[in-house]
Amino acid sequence: MANPSREKGTRWENLVAAYLREHGFPEVFRMATAGDHDAGDLGGIPAVAWECRDRVKIELAKNVDDANSRAHHKGSAYGVAVMKRKGRGAKDAYVVCDLATFTRILHALNANDAISH
Repeated sequence: MANPSREKGTRWENLVAAYLREHGFPEVFRMATAGDHDAGDLGGIPAVAWECRDRVKIELAKNVDDANSRAHHKGSAYGVAVMKRKGRGAKDAYVVCDLATFTRILHALNANDAISH
């Protein structure tokens, strides 16, 4: 018998990957789990490790810590958690990270002249 929780997680990962592909990131794909050296749920954007979560209870600190751990394993600059909102689709998901990660993202955007002062 299949694991319903795992199936729900896989469905969410696929929905997030599809959303990113449809919005300008055609290289995004769902990655297989890798145990202790898990590099996140999605691949295709090397700078980001993605931790996708579809859970009833939102565990913000744990999910951000997991995303940072995945970023470390993947060698990525940024770890983010994509958390499903109850009754909503991928476009309405929460994308969360710690302030240190967000600051690095802002510096990268600034270096690319994406932020005006």
